[in-house]
Amino acid sequence: MPISSLIIRTRKEQTQEVADKLKDFAGVDVEKIEGARIVIVTDTTEQKKDKELWNNIENISGVLQCDLIYHNFEDEEGL
Repeated sequence: MPISSLIIRTRKEQTQEVADKLKDFAGVDVEKIEGARIVIVTDTTEQKKDKELWNNIENISGVLQCDLIYHNFEDEEGL
């Protein structure tokens, strides 16, 4: 059950548009918008889906860079 935090760097004029698109993704919470940066938290069911989500975020028009801040993954069965 991966939980990650990322900073999304955008073209300044597209920051709000990118934030609005991010809000449409399942498992994404937009935590803060500051200038041309958006801080998000992602919560997915497995590592593969987490990486797919990151790839989809990187492909949003206006996204320049996606940096991982924090990543935690635990096997639910082990909890």
